[in-house]
Amino acid sequence: MPTPTPRRFLLRWCAWYFLGTGALFALLALRYLAVAPLATGFASGAFRASMFVTQASLLALALLLLATPVVLLVPLRRVVVPFAVLLALVVLVVVLVDTFVYQQYRFHLDASVWRLLTDGGAESTFHMPRSTHIAFGGIVLGFLVVLVAWAFAAWRWTEYTAGRRLGRAVVGVLALVLLAHNGAHVWASAAAYTPITQQVAVLPLHQPVTANRTLRKLGIEVARAPYVPGEAPSGLRYPREPLAFQPPARPENVCFLVVDSWRADALTARATPNLAALAEQSVRFENHHSGGNATRVGMFSLFYGLPGTYWHDVLAERRVCVLVEEFQKKGYEIAVFTSAPLYSPEFDETIFSGVPNLRRESQGRSPAECDRDLTDDFLAWLAARDASRPFLTLLFYDAPHAYDVPPDFPREFEPSWPHVDYLGLDADTDPVPFHNLYLNSVRWSDAQAGRAIDGLRAAGVIDDTCLVVTGDHGQEFNDLGLAYWGHNSNYARFQTQVPLLIRRRGLAPGVRTHLTTHFDVVATLLPEILGCTNPPEDYCVGRNLFDTADRGVLTLATYSTYAAVRPGMRHVVVGKSGDIQVLGRDYRPEPGLDSDADFLKQAFQQRARFRPGAAGAGP
Repeated sequence: MPTPTPRRFLLRWCAWYFLGTGALFALLALRYLAVAPLATGFASGAFRASMFVTQASLLALALLLLATPVVLLVPLRRVVVPFAVLLALVVLVVVLVDTFVYQQYRFHLDASVWRLLTDGGAESTFHMPRSTHIAFGGIVLGFLVVLVAWAFAAWRWTEYTAGRRLGRAVVGVLALVLLAHNGAHVWASAAAYTPITQQVAVLPLHQPVTANRTLRKLGIEVARAPYVPGEAPSGLRYPREPLAFQPPARPENVCFLVVDSWRADALTARATPNLAALAEQSVRFENHHSGGNATRVGMFSLFYGLPGTYWHDVLAERRVCVLVEEFQKKGYEIAVFTSAPLYSPEFDETIFSGVPNLRRESQGRSPAECDRDLTDDFLAWLAARDASRPFLTLLFYDAPHAYDVPPDFPREFEPSWPHVDYLGLDADTDPVPFHNLYLNSVRWSDAQAGRAIDGLRAAGVIDDTCLVVTGDHGQEFNDLGLAYWGHNSNYARFQTQVPLLIRRRGLAPGVRTHLTTHFDVVATLLPEILGCTNPPEDYCVGRNLFDTADRGVLTLATYSTYAAVRPGMRHVVVGKSGDIQVLGRDYRPEPGLDSDADFLKQAFQQRARFRPGAAGAGP
């Protein structure tokens, strides 16, 4: 019977072995730098070096934690060493694949990309010649040789360092680098120093600390520097081509009126009397979907026309959206009125980055009070503005997101909860009083929106204004019987389908039932309001709202997941843990559904389209 090796020794060997594996990862990760957007200078270079050391150290720690149960349960050299070698080999092979993906498409390997690599159709997506396969096999074999050799060397090294404090010194130094790295990123994020922040996405699973919200609470100013073309290398090719315009003879104002968490069936004469009246004067799109199921991605898709998978890249570079940027260039006055703080999510650093004199907060003790305050401020701005300039404005109401209704506001819908008991929500909860509370809060925001619309009418500008009325995402009340409540939890229609109204001069009222999306709004406003002559593919993934052609697959997103969706048909959901689910119309698994790989391929092309040098990203 084999003699067990002391567990303490095996754990020390694993620590040294995986530290060496981390060093191999760092060497392999140099491949990312060949295509990554990298600024020059000491600060940028020092952050980059600390990033490699930090990620290598965290990888070593993760592998040590995975190996520890094996060491504790089976303390045999002939078991632990092969297990560690195999574990290290698998990790390095996955990283190698990831470097190939990143070099072509500028994002990292995830479950959907892995599915495309292994479904038999990878060649049409990734364009890898036979020589690449041969080189890949040779590299893997080389990894195995190096890892086996290092296993023997690390064993000798562990014996040599027994009783010494070298390991503690190494851990101490790595801990200091980790703290310095995250501290530098906290500063860079607060200072909007893009030569550092845009490097975050270079290495896989790299998520350094930020503290902007905490700094604001402490009264420390957080910078909001916009992206300046040419100032630093960009990780985005957005727009894909320079935009050209044939400006209309008569400028037209644009007013976005957005209600948070406004689901499609909450546009009714009873729940929204003011907006329902406006709908009679507008084109109403009855099959309209947001770009996601949460505020950040919903608003991102509305203004950028891009999937939420680009959010982190845009935020890292403080890239203003093309829509707002072009309205600024044409002399439009930009005014923003939001109930929730404009910096949470960071719309002041993305959508409106570089817009001067932004109104970042509303005054009030509740979202409902903030809704009223933003309307008051909008009406005051409207009365005092320079009438010689056209304007682009956003009014963003928040009461339905918090189910907030002022105590003195009549509750049209009963029975209604006085407030939400989140801890009591489960599959057996009666949805009616909860839903009624939501509808009452929608009705409050509608009342404020009605005041704003009346203000436009009283100012004599409503007929010179294109009104875009919609929601950022939907809201669910266990409609599917799957115990989903609220939003940000699935991609079914109740959380993604929202109302959309377009009212503008010369546009006859009516109803459209073809599928439309938030991605289509930019593709409509840029050509029709500003006279952009580029095809929509140059600046978004949408098409004109009035184009009835099939939209294909929609890439919908939330904060950390995304899905390839055909509304009313199928959802192919890529989860945080790497799982992929193929779900039917009612969000239930249907194993018999096919073509999930084709769905993922279409989503892949949309996710890659606006990244520099992305091969095969589609038109």
